[in-house]
Parts: sequence; structure tokens; C-alpha cells
Amino acid sequence: MKRILTIIKEVIKKPNNYSAFKIIDIKFFLKFIKPVWKTGALAFFLSIIITAFASLLPLSSKVLIDFVIMKKGFDKVDQFMNLLDLHDLIPGVRHFIESIELIAISILLIGLFIGLIGLVQRYLMTRFQKEITFNVQASLFEHILSFPLSYFRRKETGYLASRVSWDVHSLQYMFSTSATELITKTSLVIFGSIILLALSAKLTLILFCILPLYIFINYFFAKRIRVISESEMEAAAQVSKDIHEVISGVETVKSHTTETKEAEKVSGTMRTAVETGIRSAFISMLSQYSAKGIQLLSIIAILWFGAHEIIDNKMTIGDYVAFTSYMVLLSRAVNVLSTFHLNLQPLYASLDRLMELFRIVPETDKSRRTGLMKPEVIIGEIEFREVCFGYEPDVTVLYNVSFTVAPGEIIALAGPSGAGKTTLINLLLKFHSPMSGQIFLDGNDINQLDTHWLRQHTGIVSQDVFLFKDTIENNIKYGKPFAAKDDVIAAAKKAGIHDVIRQ
Repeated sequence: MKRILTIIKEVIKKPNNYSAFKIIDIKFFLKFIKPVWKTGALAFFLSIIITAFASLLPLSSKVLIDFVIMKKGFDKVDQFMNLLDLHDLIPGVRHFIESIELIAISILLIGLFIGLIGLVQRYLMTRFQKEITFNVQASLFEHILSFPLSYFRRKETGYLASRVSWDVHSLQYMFSTSATELITKTSLVIFGSIILLALSAKLTLILFCILPLYIFINYFFAKRIRVISESEMEAAAQVSKDIHEVISGVETVKSHTTETKEAEKVSGTMRTAVETGIRSAFISMLSQYSAKGIQLLSIIAILWFGAHEIIDNKMTIGDYVAFTSYMVLLSRAVNVLSTFHLNLQPLYASLDRLMELFRIVPETDKSRRTGLMKPEVIIGEIEFREVCFGYEPDVTVLYNVSFTVAPGEIIALAGPSGAGKTTLINLLLKFHSPMSGQIFLDGNDINQLDTHWLRQHTGIVSQDVFLFKDTIENNIKYGKPFAAKDDVIAAAKKAGIHDVIRQ
């Protein structure tokens, strides 16, 4: 009970760290929808058609009670037909609406039509969903690979993998499932409201008077759910990061018998994620039960006023039964629409996190690469001129480093761990930029050289060996995928591993 009261206090308190993402920001993601917008548009159009036919089904209760069982209410039908100047069709319409066989056949045909169109709609919507996911994930992954190396050293791979998968699937839900729900529920409210007004304008106006309460509930809970959703996603990403880190270093963990220590660390992160998830679920439940309370209020109001309308002969029993059927149907739709923005808050949090990744400046901007140099001839002279560098602004690792390496010269950089030997190579490959000073290749400042060209023409044997899950041959020619097999064998011989590979 104490925890519940604490969560309720958090709900009442206005959140401070509210995400800045707004609906207008969705236009940022429209470029991923553009290639498949026709598929999505057709799926949404079919959703409206299905909703239009489905909204006619509750009227069958009025037809059954008034026309088939009670055998009354035909005067209103006659007035409607005369209004449309279709008085010649009145006998046929009367025969149709008082025949339970014809009504049953009509309902069956409408159901079959809805089923067949629904099958096509679901296929198109599924394709629309998957194509959006592919477009975003492929683009985001390519963008992430363009990040500076320093970013990957700050963010673990498990954390980034969680962001790419979890948040992108939220985008898929936003532009397909949520959009479909918005269109179908809005269409249902429009079609249903027209029918409700025809059945009883008075009861319909009573329902509309209760509608502002739904809007208030939506406004009250929206910001709070978004904030807790962001915390929940971040906690999940931290769990993924910690698990990936421990599994990657399991040999070290076992060598130092620290299994218990690492398990407790991961359990602590999991516990934080669980507690955050519980708070998120509870706040969502509070909003849902508040909306259900308003729905109950509307039902009671219709029961009260509807009964008096029947007693005063202003409504037929068929009208009332049909009205209550539509009211239940539309109350669910209105509840979904009124909480639609509320339910989108976790998705907004995901979209905000996606935009955060897309806005990170890549290591090399493709639009600027055209102005960078790609020398046709490489002599091989390297010069460091008063280079200073530090991974942190206030901590200098290299200070005024100056030296020249002549073409063909072999040199060795010696020093204790952390002295900056690897850092010098990383600077040469433009993994980092010097705080001051310059680095030259054949007299050209490497900042003026195309980064891809520079790395493609630099051979490096890293102290941290990584093999992709592929054949040995493909790993050897990874940097030159079209190399001939003889070249691969020659490289393996130079590395002294050819005989080992053959064995």
C-alpha cells in the first residue's frame, strides 16, 4: 500500500523531465514512409470501408425488434422513402425489413464482405509495417556505423542494439497499428454518431456532454506516462548493455571467479528495470480505470434518460436497444480516441530517442566528401607536428608530439600501457581529431584527405583481434572483398597461418 501511495504521489506531481517530442516532429520520419505510402494509403482506405459496413450491423437489433417482432415503426420508413422520392419501392422495402430470412442473409453477406476485405487490408498493413521497419532500421544502422569511434567507446553494443530494435518497432506501431486504429475509430465515431442522432438526438447530446471528461483524463496522464516510459526504455537498454558486457567477458569472469559479483550487478540493473516497469504499468492502469469510470457514468445516464424516453413513447424498444448497442460500441471507440494521445506517449519517447540517434553528426558527412582529396600516388611520408590530444577536455594524453616517418622507414613506438601508442595510430586513421597541431601524409593535412580513402590505403594489424562469423577466407579479405583466392593464400602465408588453416 505504501508503494501504491508513493506512485500516486508521483502521478499527481507534474513531471519536470518531460520529453520535447511533439506530434509535428513525426514529419521527420515521413521520408521512411514515402517509398511505401501507396500500400499504406490503400490499407487505410480499406479500413474505412470495413468500418462503414461494420457500423450497420448493430441496426439489426432495431430491425428485428421493431419490424420483425413488434410489427411497428413502418411509418418512419415510409416517410424516409417518400423524402427520397422512392415511394414506389416502399412495398419491397417493407417486405425486406420484416423478413428475418432476408435480414439474416444480408448480415451474412456483410460479414463475408468484411472478412474478405479485412484479409486484404491486413496483408497490406502487414507489408506496410514491415517495410517501414526495414527502411528505418537499415537507415539507422548505416547512420550508426558513421558515428565517430569515440561514441562507440562511450556506448556499449548491447545498449545500441536495444535502441535499434526496441525503438524502431515502436515507430512501426506508430505509423501502422496506431494510425489504423485512429482511422477506424474516428470513422466509427462519425458513422455511429450519425446513426445515434437519427435514433435519438436527445440521448446523443447527453453523450457528447460527457466527452470533455475523456479529454481531461488524457491531458492529465499524458506527460506522466511519457516520462515514465522513457525511464522504462532506458532501464531496459541498461539491462541489455550489462548482460552483453558480462557474456562478452565471460572468460575473464570465470578466470577471476566473479560470477556471483556479476550476477548481483546485473540483478540490480534488472531490479531497477522491474520497478520502473511496475510504476509505468500502474500509472497506465490508473488512466484506464479513470476512463472506465467515465464510461460507466455515460451508461448510467443513458439508462436513466432512455427509460423515460420509452415511457413517454419518444423511443421504441428497438430504438433503445440499437442505441445502447451503438453506445457501447462508440464508448469503446471514444475511449480509444480520448486516450490515443495518452497511449502514444511511450511511442513518442521511442521516437524522441530515435531522433536523438539520427541527429548525431556522422564521422564523415557524405555531402562534404566531394571536396576532400584522394591522391592518386602515395609516397608514404608521415609527419606529426606539435600534436596535442586528450580524450577528456581537461586531461591531455599527448602533448606537443612531433616526429617524421620517411617513406619505407620502419619505426617502433615503445612505452608503458596508456602512454599513447595506440592513440597516435587512431589519430593517423582519423578516429579522433587532435586538440591542436597537425598530421600530414605526403605534405597533405589529413583533415583535407577523404577519410574512407585514407583508411582503405592504410594497413593495420590491431592488438584486439575480431573475427566475423564467416569463413576464414572472407575474414582475411574483409577489407578487399573482391580479392582473388591466390592473394588470400599469399596473405595467409605472410601471416604464418596458411598451414594451420590447411590442417
